[in-house]
Formats: sequence, C-alpha cells, structure tokens
Amino acid sequence: MQPTGGLVVVVFVSSLTPPPPPKTTALQNLVAQPHRIFFFAGVVNGVLFVALLGLVYAGLLSLHVSVGLYHAYAMTFIVFTQFFAGFLLTTFPRYLSRPSTAQNTYLPIVWLINGGSLLFMALSFVSEMALIAPMVIILAGYVKLCLLLLDFQTKSTVTNKVDTTWILRAFALGGVGQMLFIANAFVPTYAFALGMSFYLYLFFVVLIVSQKMMPFFAANTILGYTMNKSKYFLALVFGALLLKVVFEALGINALVANSALFGIVTYELLKWRLPFRKSPAILWVLFLSIWWVPIGFGLFVIQDMSILLGAPIFMEKAPLHAFAIGYFTTVLIGFGTRVILGHSGRTPKADRYAVTLFGLIQIMALLRIFAGLFPQYGYLHAIMTTALLWLVIFGLWANRYIHILFEK
Repeated sequence: MQPTGGLVVVVFVSSLTPPPPPKTTALQNLVAQPHRIFFFAGVVNGVLFVALLGLVYAGLLSLHVSVGLYHAYAMTFIVFTQFFAGFLLTTFPRYLSRPSTAQNTYLPIVWLINGGSLLFMALSFVSEMALIAPMVIILAGYVKLCLLLLDFQTKSTVTNKVDTTWILRAFALGGVGQMLFIANAFVPTYAFALGMSFYLYLFFVVLIVSQKMMPFFAANTILGYTMNKSKYFLALVFGALLLKVVFEALGINALVANSALFGIVTYELLKWRLPFRKSPAILWVLFLSIWWVPIGFGLFVIQDMSILLGAPIFMEKAPLHAFAIGYFTTVLIGFGTRVILGHSGRTPKADRYAVTLFGLIQIMALLRIFAGLFPQYGYLHAIMTTALLWLVIFGLWANRYIHILFEK
C-alpha cells in the first residue's frame, strides 16, 4: 500500500499483441505475387484455348485462321509463357540474390499478355491479318518480361550466371519467333517461326530449368545423391536444336540433328542417375517427365530414317506432342504445384490426388502420340479425347490448388 502523502505511480502496460493484418480482397491476394496471377491466367487461357480448339475439331465452330497458327502461337506465347513468367519472376531473384519483383513491374505484363489474349481469341474468327494487332500487344508484354528478367541479371553480383544467361538467350529467340509469326502475314516465315518458338524457346527453357532444378532437388532430398552434370550439355543441345530448326524449315532431312539430340540427352539423363525409387512423388513425377525427351527425339529419328530408306513412316505430330504433353505439361503441373504449395507455407508434396493427375497426363500424351502414329484408327476421336482430358486434368488441378492463389 502506498503511504499517505506519497507519490502514486501508475504504470500502463501496453498490449504486446500485434494489430491484426489489414484485410485484403481475393483479387488483391491474387495479384500480390507474380506466380499467383500468372499461374491463374495460364490455367484460364489453357482451358479456353483448348476448349475452343476442341469445338473447332468437333465442327461446332469455324476459325478464319490456320488451326496450326492458332494452336502453336496461343499455347506457346499465351499459355506456357505465363507459367514461365510466374515461375521465373519468383526464382530469378533467388538465383541472382536480388530483391523480389515489385508489383508495379509485373502487372503491366499481365495486362498486356492477357488483353492481347482476349483480342487474339476474338480476332481468330476474323482473319490472320487481324491477328497482327493482338500479337503485337502480346509481344510488347513479352518484351517487358524479358527486360525485367534482364534487369535481375545485370544488377546481380552473383558470379555463376550460366543458367540464367541461357534462359535469357532462349527468351530472346522466343521474341524473334514471335516477330516471325507476325511477319508471316506478309512473307512465308511460318516454318522458321514455329521451329524457333517451339525448340529454341519453349523446349529449351523447360530443359534449362529441368537440368538446373531436378538434380538440385534430388541432391537436397536424397541422402547420398550427388549431382553429375556435363559442363557443355546446354551448349551441345542448343547447337543441335539450331541445326534441327534450320534443316526442317528448309525441308532438309534432320536425321543428323535428331540423332545428335537423342544421343546427347539420353547420355546426360543416364549420367544423372536420378533416384526414382528413393524420391517422394513430387520429385519422381518430374524425373519421369524428362524421359519423354529421348522418346520424342527417338520418334523423329525413326521418321527421318524411314524417309531416307524410301519407306516413310507417317507420324503426323506425334513426336512434338511427346514433348508438349508428356514433357512440358508434366513439368508445368509439377513445378506449378510445388511453387503454389511452397509459397503458401504448405509442404510441397504430391498426394494420391496429384499423382493421379500426373498419371492422366501420361495417358493423354500416349493417346495423342497414338493418334499421330495410327491416324486410321479414329484420329479425330483421339484428338477430341485428348482435348477433353486436357480440360479434365486442368479442371481437377484447379479445383485442388487454384483457391490457394486467392488466399492471403
């Protein structure tokens, strides 16, 4: 008790409980990180473009542009590029020890690519000449993305920039591929545009990321595993891919290039000795995906050899879809799942639900390859089933993971 006449001291102790975080809307959460908005846009565009393509094959709609142009350009520069953007704008700062991407630097890219995407879809019912406008808008967004990635590279003090340099080179060639698609409205550049965009950009970016991340994940997860990568692997693959693109665009048999690619990639994968049996599902599904690469080039070798022997084996686009569905789509879902879970504070893992989706992707790839190898056995039905499987797979994947992108 305080004595009479003494000084009474009253101490107010402030609460140590931190104030609640400010409330945010679902849209604010979606655009808060680059992987969120780009992955969401990639899924939405992937579903829309494949659904429209399926309606065209079913005879319910008619495009006023080449189906090949529509399919190749949209899937490469609108769908897959947005998954690339979400992944690389998340990982480049880590690779290069730089601060994270500011929202005001990546949102303009989102609006340009997706605004161009809506216009591209609408003008596909008009003419190929009309597609120039949306392709220019998408190219503008793509250039801004390239400059943003380049900014990370140039401002970084990290000494080892080999992989990021190769990625930037592939993106530069992707820009050239887009310009060739635009130029095709005036001069016949479609063959070079397709080859450069698919192999020197799309395929090469996925391969660069794969050879960087897959052995790295294995070494960090599996006790006793050591990385054993070849120093000149990417340089050799790039040279052979360049030769392949030139030969095929000029109508020259590309057996030499395809044989080289088959040999280089197969040797490298055997050298890695990726530990399938010891790895959790989130890893072995990725390890499985890259083995579609020698399968694709092996199919090309058989096709080219059969032509030289005078008994051509018609494969339609079976080898391309070994890459596009078997390899790219499996990697896309695998890395996408890992990033979404990891950046939301969850443990990156693949449960039975996720493994089932990966299995469905392999079935989809086999079905599309079968359609190319044996078109006499219900080609159109196989194409339609493949499109339906794509929609089902991405619908089920979105049902499980997309809501995370809208969480705080």
